[in-house]
Amino acid sequence: MRKKIGFLLLFLAAAACRDPLLESLPRFMREQDRFAREARQGGHRKDTLDPQEPLEPELPEYVPTVYATALHFRDSVNWRKDSLGQADLLFFVDGRKVLQIPVATPPDPERHRIWDGHLWSDATDGHQTVVLCDGQEQFRFEGEEHLQGFLLVNGDVHTLGQHPGRGGFCYRINGEAVFESARGSVLGSPSDPEWRGGALSLDGEDVYYCYSDGDYHIMRGAEPFRTLPAGAPGALLDLRAQGQTVYRVEKKGGSLYWIAGETETCLNVHLPSVISCKIIPYGDTLTLKGRTQAGGISCLNWYVDPFTHTVRPVMRAQSARGQLMLLKESWAFADMDAAGTVLQLARDRDWPPLPAGEYQLATPLDLFVSEKYCAVALTSVNGSTHVIQTDLGEQSYTFNGYFTSVRIE
Repeated sequence: MRKKIGFLLLFLAAAACRDPLLESLPRFMREQDRFAREARQGGHRKDTLDPQEPLEPELPEYVPTVYATALHFRDSVNWRKDSLGQADLLFFVDGRKVLQIPVATPPDPERHRIWDGHLWSDATDGHQTVVLCDGQEQFRFEGEEHLQGFLLVNGDVHTLGQHPGRGGFCYRINGEAVFESARGSVLGSPSDPEWRGGALSLDGEDVYYCYSDGDYHIMRGAEPFRTLPAGAPGALLDLRAQGQTVYRVEKKGGSLYWIAGETETCLNVHLPSVISCKIIPYGDTLTLKGRTQAGGISCLNWYVDPFTHTVRPVMRAQSARGQLMLLKESWAFADMDAAGTVLQLARDRDWPPLPAGEYQLATPLDLFVSEKYCAVALTSVNGSTHVIQTDLGEQSYTFNGYFTSVRIE
C-alpha cells in the first residue's frame, strides 16, 4: 500500500511541474476565443435572415441647407446713401442667424464666401492679411492682398491675392507663398457666379489661374502652363484653362471668336452690340455666355453650345442689368430694369412669382443655381425686410443692410 501511495504522489508532483494546459481553464473561458477565431475566418455562413434580428434603419432623406451672407449696418445708418460705414457680416443658416462678425471699414462684399457650410472671410489692415473661418483666425501673412481666388482642396486653403494697384499678386497655400509676381493683374473675379473659386479653378488635382503683365500667362499651380503674346488692346476679352486646353474669347477683324485650343469659331454675334461675354464651366468643358444690345435698352442673354459652337439665346431682358446664371442645362435669369429693380425671375423649370414689393440683387452672388436647386436673395429697395426664395420655400429676413450671397448645399 505504501508503494502505491508513493507512486501516486510522484505522479501528481510530475504533473504539477508541467505548463498549465488550456483544458485546465473553466469551460466558459476555454470557449470564448472560439468566437474570435470565427470572426477572423468570417464566422458561420448565414443563408437566411433571423426574423428576430432587427432590420438596419433606413438613412434619413438628405435635406439641403440654405446659407446666406449679408452686410448689416447700424440702425441709424442709411446704407443706401452711404454703404461705406461701419458694418457687421451676418451668416444665416436656414433662416437663422448663426454668426455676426464686425468687418473693416469700408465693408467689401467680395471679402467673404460660403464653403461647405462654413463662412470664410479675410481682412487687411494694410500691413497684414488675415484669413478666418467662422470668425476664427486660420492664418495670416505679411502684406495687403485682395483675394481674387479662393479654393479649399483636400483641407488646404488656396488663395490668389492681388496687391494694391498694379503691385503684382501672390498664389498661396495655407498662407505660404507658392508663386508670386511683382507685376501683373489677375484675370477673373470672386464675383463671377459660375466660378466657385473666383479667379482660381480646379481641374482634377490641378489648380489654374491667369494673369496679364502685357502678355497673358496661364499658370498651373506654381508652374507656367501657356503664354499668349499680347495682341491689339482690348482684343482678349476672357481667358481660362481646363483639361490641358486653353480657352479664350477675342475680338478679331470686327468679329467675335470663341477659341478652344487650336479650334477657332467665328460667332454669329454682331460685335458692336456685345456688352459682355465671360467664359464659364459647362459640365466637363467650358463655354461662353454673353449679353448683346437688342434694340433700345433691351438686351439678349445667350450662351454658346460647346458641342455645336452655335449661339443659343436664353432670355431677352429689359436692360443690361439682367443677370443669367448657367450650369449646363440648369439656368436662372433675373430680369431687372435700368435702376436694378428685379422684374421677374425665370428658370429652366417653373418658379413662383416674386413676393410683393420692390427688390434688387445687391451682388451677382445673390443668384444661385445647381443641378437641383435655385435660390435668389432679394434685398428690399426701400425697407429692411428682405426675402430669400428657393425651391424649398420662401423666408423673410429683417436687418438694416443687404444680402451679399446665397447658396444651397
